Amino acid sequence: MIGKISHGNSFSDCLDYLTRVKQDRQPPEKRVWNIIDSDGVRLNIGEDGWRKMAASDVERPTLTRSKIKDPCGHISLGFSPNDSNRMTDDFMLRIAHEYMEKMDITDTPYIIVRHTDKEHPHCHIMFSRVNYNGKIIKPVTNLYRNKAVCADITKRHNLTMGTDSLSLDTSKLRGAERSRVEIIQAATEVLRDVTITDWPMFRKALARRGIIANALFSGEGDERKLKTIIYKKGRHSFVASKIGKSFTPSALVREFKFRSEQAEQQKMANTPDPANRWVHIDGTPIAPTEFGGIQITPEQQQDYIKGRTIRVNDAYIWFDYETKQPQVSRFNPDMFSDRGCGLPLSPGADPEYAAFYGDLSEQFRQEFRRFRKRHPSLTNSEAMQLFKANYGNFRHIGHRL
Repeated sequence: MIGKISHGNSFSDCLDYLTRVKQDRQPPEKRVWNIIDSDGVRLNIGEDGWRKMAASDVERPTLTRSKIKDPCGHISLGFSPNDSNRMTDDFMLRIAHEYMEKMDITDTPYIIVRHTDKEHPHCHIMFSRVNYNGKIIKPVTNLYRNKAVCADITKRHNLTMGTDSLSLDTSKLRGAERSRVEIIQAATEVLRDVTITDWPMFRKALARRGIIANALFSGEGDERKLKTIIYKKGRHSFVASKIGKSFTPSALVREFKFRSEQAEQQKMANTPDPANRWVHIDGTPIAPTEFGGIQITPEQQQDYIKGRTIRVNDAYIWFDYETKQPQVSRFNPDMFSDRGCGLPLSPGADPEYAAFYGDLSEQFRQEFRRFRKRHPSLTNSEAMQLFKANYGNFRHIGHRL
């Protein structure tokens, strides 16, 4: 089971869609909708203007207070084809009522319409987002609550967990719905490619998959603004909002801007500074590959980049963030830090070593300082291991040194 939430301003347009007003002149056997329940609504189906009357009844509570955005609530409840045999009108209505109660869609006029134009059973709930008491029904806008409610109902009634558009088998769909899902799947696949960093690239990638994407503008001259994007496959076209929020103009602009900035940062982090061969353009260090004819290991290079001191033969090498140059010493520079033996001044220095030193009692810090001065050739890791081996439970203050 899946619940899809949408909102709108027009109750009449929503009811026209749910009851397929465009098919009124077709034979009765082609009718693909059926109203299975309602509350507070006059349903004189077949009479002139019956839709207008019903829509006004659903809308009535909204007229008792100041206007709100998108007062017309519309939720579709979709079920797996695997549950088709169980989905009688009575059982579907029972599920719809349970869903509405858990989503606090109560004390408000509504119409529930079942559709039979798709392989999977589904129904639509149209309701007023202002209840009979003039209060706004807010939980219906909570997508996380919707997901939790659907999961709970699915589990308790042993229904098949619904799948999203990305996992649907399009070969089982027909007409416009098949084209829409194919566009969603293709657009999602294209957008997952992080090398797509602008609109022309995105558009060309869709075209290779048989999808046309055209920007639709409103206004003229200086007032010309991007309104939406029309996605087309075959003879079916859809505005961006029908494909998904990720594919609207504003969402694509944000995503492409983020990717361009990331690509620029990545380029700067991997391009050597022409004025200083020891750093990249963004100031991050470039690890040396050898020293005195000795190859520096990949592990040592990573430590160096992180600001740690590395030992190559009898030399200690570290990156100086102030001079932006590597420094070399015969002794371990960690020993001579003003902040205490074992606490390097360089940013990004070994966090494990700093934590080890900071975890000692003052008594053991003094002992460790003396220990480090007696063993200047040890690396941080070697010093920690040897100190632990010599003094055992070194965190116990009362332990005899």
